[in-house]
Amino acid sequence: MSVNWESIREEEYPSIKKHNLTYFLSAGASLMNRNAYEIGIEYFNQMYKYGDINHERFFIELENVRNLIAEYINTDSEEIAFLVNTSSGIAATAYMFKNDKGEILYPSIEFPASIHMFNRLGFTCTKIMDTNGMYPIESFNNYVSNATKYIVHSHVQSFNGFRQDLKELGIFCRKNNLINIVNSTQAFGVFEINMQEFNIDVLISNALKWLGCGYGIGILSIKKKLSEKYQLPFTGWLSVDDPFAMDNENLNIIQKTRSMDSLGGCPNFASLLTLKGGLSLIKQKIGGGNMQSGIKKIQERIINLTSEFLEMINDFNFKIITPEDEKYRSGIITVEHIKAKKIHRYLTKHNIYTTLKTYPKAPKETLIRFAINFYNNSTDIERVKDILNSCQYIKKKI
Repeated sequence: MSVNWESIREEEYPSIKKHNLTYFLSAGASLMNRNAYEIGIEYFNQMYKYGDINHERFFIELENVRNLIAEYINTDSEEIAFLVNTSSGIAATAYMFKNDKGEILYPSIEFPASIHMFNRLGFTCTKIMDTNGMYPIESFNNYVSNATKYIVHSHVQSFNGFRQDLKELGIFCRKNNLINIVNSTQAFGVFEINMQEFNIDVLISNALKWLGCGYGIGILSIKKKLSEKYQLPFTGWLSVDDPFAMDNENLNIIQKTRSMDSLGGCPNFASLLTLKGGLSLIKQKIGGGNMQSGIKKIQERIINLTSEFLEMINDFNFKIITPEDEKYRSGIITVEHIKAKKIHRYLTKHNIYTTLKTYPKAPKETLIRFAINFYNNSTDIERVKDILNSCQYIKKKI
């Protein structure tokens, strides 16, 4: 079944046309689709009109969300917990392993949240240096030692859009007996993830970015073998068997990842129900009732759009720091220019929204990040081209 992307853009993201947006900010936060918005509004209407009368229904809906995610990443729904953001998932993971310290390998441009808590807790953290902005698995052999126990790696690097081959990474971790911790924040909802096939032990993400379901949603999935082996880092009254008995001496913890939902307390229903809307759009409207099919179609769409974008942007005298090889490409295209700040302002003035970035510890911003999602189209790319052609700070290649 083919997908009418223009129809989805018009029906699910009407603000693009209404406000004349050219929106390349998905790596920060995507536009919210109509499906997610309407479910979120329905929740607020329920609370406004009826208060907590229907709270049991909200818990049932939460299980539907968990099942949709389990279908997407190929894991058991019991192995999924909802926290508040990616950082909370990373922190929970680090605390779970705090009594089993070993060397951690991580990419040199890894997002700070991925490694922050491990550093604070005293893990030995070793940077894997890049090869032209990439981290090919074969180069990891140069870093593994007898002390190495973990790999912490973003599926897609926020900085330059490098997309790791998760299947190859999983094979490497299995071969070297390493615990594979993947931060999938910049890929979740738009690229294929398979915890079983890719040998992912811990997966952390949020729903703010490419899914566009708003703030306040963290997603943590830990394989059963680990959640049963290690002590869960925190629990609450909803983490035990028969919590509504209100027995304050009951410490019979459900030793499953899901028992960490909302730190063991009441869920953030407002945000989590929008997640149901975002995932349902992928499964039903894009995937024709099949979640995996929907994700594959989105992945193909984004790769095609980034190919088109790279062909266009190569005409200008930017330095492209994103790997252009399709195997390692995501929806993020980052370019460098000495006058990036002025170019960024010029784009914003013309309703083209991108992210101004900088190299770590650099004195000024010289990078512009374009995040291309499935609701973008060729018209958006053509508009960037037209505005750049009129910009005095950037020149075409001769």
